[in-house]
Amino acid sequence: TTFGGNHLACSAAIAVLEVIERENLIENAEIQGKSLVKHLAKIDQVQEIKGRGLMLGLKFEFEVKKLRKHLLLEEKIFVGSSSDPTILRLLPPLCIGDQEVEQLVTGLTKSLKNEKLLIH
Repeated sequence: TTFGGNHLACSAAIAVLEVIERENLIENAEIQGKSLVKHLAKIDQVQEIKGRGLMLGLKFEFEVKKLRKHLLLEEKIFVGSSSDPTILRLLPPLCIGDQEVEQLVTGLTKSLKNEKLLIH
């Protein structure tokens, strides 16, 4: 594991699992993932939504490098990249809530109205 295997590392791994269980983070990931997919499917520029739960990738018809940078610097939304330059990877924590889902959808929708970011 990434924790190494010694006694202290195993205690840290168990503590992480206890938090996941106590805060119902797996159930939250399923609920918020479905909410994200429902909202993101309404955005015309999103060609395809890949993945499940909170592990989602959004496929566009343009390279997303400028969009990623804009989301980070202007909207304060951290997203990732993929080996496919047309896929925007979402990186939400397991504790994401309705407010953060709304912030992501609103920020993405607003950013996609900026034609300078949509280079084909």
